[in-house]
Amino acid sequence: MPVRATVATIAMLTLLVGGCARPGETVGDNDLVLADRIGTLTVNDRWESCDKHRPEDATGVDGAQEALTMPLLDDSFQPVSAVICGSGVKERPSGGSDYVEFESTAGDLGALLPALRLPDVDTQAEACTADLPAVPWLVLLDAQGRWVRPGVPIDDCGKPRREFRDVFEKLKTTEVSSRVVSEIESDAAAKAGCSQTYGDMTWAYGTFDNVREVDVESLPAATEVRRCVYFVPEKERGGDKPAGDFRSGGLMDDSAWAAIRKELVASAPAPACTTPASGFALLQLTRGGSVSVEKDGCKRALVEPIDGGATLRVAGPALLELVFTK
Repeated sequence: MPVRATVATIAMLTLLVGGCARPGETVGDNDLVLADRIGTLTVNDRWESCDKHRPEDATGVDGAQEALTMPLLDDSFQPVSAVICGSGVKERPSGGSDYVEFESTAGDLGALLPALRLPDVDTQAEACTADLPAVPWLVLLDAQGRWVRPGVPIDDCGKPRREFRDVFEKLKTTEVSSRVVSEIESDAAAKAGCSQTYGDMTWAYGTFDNVREVDVESLPAATEVRRCVYFVPEKERGGDKPAGDFRSGGLMDDSAWAAIRKELVASAPAPACTTPASGFALLQLTRGGSVSVEKDGCKRALVEPIDGGATLRVAGPALLELVFTK
């Protein structure tokens, strides 16, 4: 069944880092030159689908942003419907989320067409904010099925005019198709309350001198503990902050944490080491603080109490068994 939604709910007017510019000037770090609007609308024979016609970067500077310089809509083309090619994060009913590309249609263009036919503001503002609202990858179709990509009118800062943004944000659309591009968060990670990816902070901290005077006993004796276990791909190992992929997780029982805390308090400061780990576990303490433990490699535990500081301790066999197998 088609899904009804406003365009605002499908992330088409999110803010992108950019700059303030007028036609002929540059935007942000990409030095994109905004050319003056010249030429006429290109009328294409027949619309097929977003997958067929939109570029790979349909929301970035090389895709939708070019609408800020394309010819504006005039009376030579009479649209009867619109198609929006978009992308964004969609949550699954099972808990996880995906990055998806979608195609939506709109039939009521009563407010959109006048907004698209507005002229550019031909004065230049004295000061502009350093943001650039994203521009939709928008197509208009006529009664014969032909289509055009209209330009979007800009204000005195080179951004989409507020009138257009307000109308587009309220535009009623129907999603007709979507496809998953990549997984953002697995169902298992969402259920466990863990991030899908996480940096190996033990390895990252190990590049600095170990602070030994941190009070490990300040870790709370009684607290809810969430364990998140990650695998570090070989290509990530040894980097500045290796990224781990979620493998398992969930809440630990009180007795397991009590045993882990006992091992940490009794552990010795960890010596310098340069052997990266293939995995690690993050223990998040509800009452504050965290512990990150390397599964192998240097076999260290990074202890970060809530009252500040961090220290590396030796993760002995008993501690590793408690963290990874209990």
